[in-house]
Amino acid sequence: MVSFDYTGQITDVTEGFIFKAKRFRVKLVKFRSLYRAPERGTEHVEYYLFDPKEEPAGLLFLLHGLGTTNIPFILWMATHLANAGIRVIVPILPGNFTRVAHGSVSGKDFFDPDPTRATKFWEQSVVDVLSIIDHLKMTSQWLDNAYMFGFCLGGMVAVMINAVRDVFKKTILMTVGGEMATLMWHSPTLSFFRRSVEKIRKSERFKEDLHEASVMKEVYAKQLGTLKEHHDVKSLQESDIHPYLKLDPIAYAKYVNRDKIIFVEALFDRALPRRSRRMLWEALGKPKRYIIPSGHVTWLPLQFFVAKFILKVMGIKELKKHLELMRKIEIEEKK
Repeated sequence: MVSFDYTGQITDVTEGFIFKAKRFRVKLVKFRSLYRAPERGTEHVEYYLFDPKEEPAGLLFLLHGLGTTNIPFILWMATHLANAGIRVIVPILPGNFTRVAHGSVSGKDFFDPDPTRATKFWEQSVVDVLSIIDHLKMTSQWLDNAYMFGFCLGGMVAVMINAVRDVFKKTILMTVGGEMATLMWHSPTLSFFRRSVEKIRKSERFKEDLHEASVMKEVYAKQLGTLKEHHDVKSLQESDIHPYLKLDPIAYAKYVNRDKIIFVEALFDRALPRRSRRMLWEALGKPKRYIIPSGHVTWLPLQFFVAKFILKVMGIKELKKHLELMRKIEIEEKK
């Protein structure tokens, strides 16, 4: 059974400044995860806190995508926003970057052919982000003007978080999709999953019905219609639906307030099949959607402009001049 429940108190907190700029400072904060069974290497929650020196105008969670290469871009975007007066939190999701499970590879475990193992990483991602919210509230760093931005994997996790805790005014989903039956068998990004399945078929370690594309799609087609029968998240998680459907943002979309979601889709997104993007958007109730002329990751080097869009969503127009100033400084440094 999937569960986002957790108990206990946040302990063993360590923190330290890793960067100091004119208008903001950056801390790396760590504490022991409250998840009930973390894999070795993921036991400690890690998040970066970008804090303006002046009173922050808002709070923003930036949830990164699958793997490691996108994270430096997300961190760089956080500097733009912090420079504009936003308190920014960048959690490192378990199984990625500096929190890779022992003997594994960054991002791989979220789509492990063994659904029991995959479930642990999705569960812990939600638990860890929720506990960071708890920690911010305990330390009087939480702000009511709070927003969330999730890219790719981070967006999928963001849907789940919004389904169980309604604390963000708006959540921007950046190039996000759902429906595992399509993602696992057609996304170029998940080719490693398909290679693993081939090895499993030869060794016959797991049940075949979980690893046959045709069977999985057939089961999904039947069970997607049953999601409406579950009136809350707990009922969904305790049901006997396909184990990967319990990890699918589509299953949690009905519990999310559509008016609080902004859906940003990349026109030339090859990592996420069109069906995957469309089905999640529809499951969320067709929230406000923007389609940008980019690929799944080609927007990352342009995170300055995405930061400006986030500020607009947050209604922080008076701080735009700080971003423009920072841009001028960057240009001068390049000369």
